[in-house]
Amino acid sequence: MGLLGLPPLPAAAQTADHYLLDLRPDYPARVLAGHARIRLSEAPPAPATLDLATPNLQILRARVDGRDSPAERTPTGWRISPPPASASSATNDPGPASGPTWLEVDYRAPAADGLVFGPQFVHTAFDTCQWMPCVGPDLHRATVVITLELPEGERAVVSGGAGAYPLYTLGFAAGRFTDTRDPADPRLRYLGAADDEAALNAKFKDSARVLAFLEDKAGVPLPSGVYTQVLLPGGAAQEASHFSVIGRKMLDPILDNPQEDWVIAHEMAHQWWGNLITCATWGEFWLNEGITVFMTAAWKQHRWGDAAYQAELALLDKRWQRAKDAGFDRPLTWGGEYPSLGIRRAIQYSKGALFMHALRTEMGEAAFWGGLRRYTRDNVGRGVRSADLQAAMEASAGRSLKGIFDQWVY
Repeated sequence: MGLLGLPPLPAAAQTADHYLLDLRPDYPARVLAGHARIRLSEAPPAPATLDLATPNLQILRARVDGRDSPAERTPTGWRISPPPASASSATNDPGPASGPTWLEVDYRAPAADGLVFGPQFVHTAFDTCQWMPCVGPDLHRATVVITLELPEGERAVVSGGAGAYPLYTLGFAAGRFTDTRDPADPRLRYLGAADDEAALNAKFKDSARVLAFLEDKAGVPLPSGVYTQVLLPGGAAQEASHFSVIGRKMLDPILDNPQEDWVIAHEMAHQWWGNLITCATWGEFWLNEGITVFMTAAWKQHRWGDAAYQAELALLDKRWQRAKDAGFDRPLTWGGEYPSLGIRRAIQYSKGALFMHALRTEMGEAAFWGGLRRYTRDNVGRGVRSADLQAAMEASAGRSLKGIFDQWVY
């Protein structure tokens, strides 16, 4: 589902391209103990400070290239002050010029909006910098290796593997879970805190069909070798790279009505549009959510017929109308403040999805889906702007689409 209405973190000049995280959840204390080794994208200039946009963390120790470095809390996080480079001579350390600069941090992260503890489970939720030290803005891409120290018998899923992903999409889930694979497609894994294998397979039984549909429309195979859906109590609906956390409140209605499958399609679609391809700025967030909401409606049309698609469009139009009624209809690339999370979603989610429908109508089926595949293939692993979607769609259509993009997007 994505954005929770939190303000974006301030941009930082320094960034990191690789994170090695060793994590240990303490369930009774509702605290995550962590050790992070972070490879900086470039050595900090001297005199140097490193700003970490991690206000929720308690930093116990920081070192830069093996040298203890004071850590000072700031209003937005922490500031690390590495010792002068000359200090390395006493230890025969050749210093950062001989290779990458590494920041090491020992820390503790209490439960917060981005770190949720439940009975016998813990999971992350959107705000990555609430549970790990972040060097750079939350849209910056980096690779990650996460190692979890867990009690015996617990199961987990983590972001990681090949490819760099935006910091805000990194995460993990761990707990005393039932663990099973989809009999129709072993790339689909299900973890459940309160469901046995039969229940998990019953609730997620259409996931293999959703995956086949999305792979076809994206023109790009599933970005991760295995995609995990974690079913927990409550109302979560949150994508992360390689997995999603889904609340039973969101999924259990599917047992009474098989067409209540939106959360499966929505969170899975984010593996392409939102994670593999991500908006370059939060002002372009509709490229994550608007496309994903549209793809959910398109899945319903494919699986349940045109009436289901039209019902989704009507619901989206009703939600967009709330922004109009509030006098706050804005272009999709609006980068200013929104008066509420509901109004923001009315524009970036609902209006964004309705624009994709309008574009489909304008272009026709073959050109539209060809353009979406081109957009997806051309932008794997990149931060994108609306102009990138426009270029792909115009190439597929063989003509300018300036008019419709100007009307809706700009």
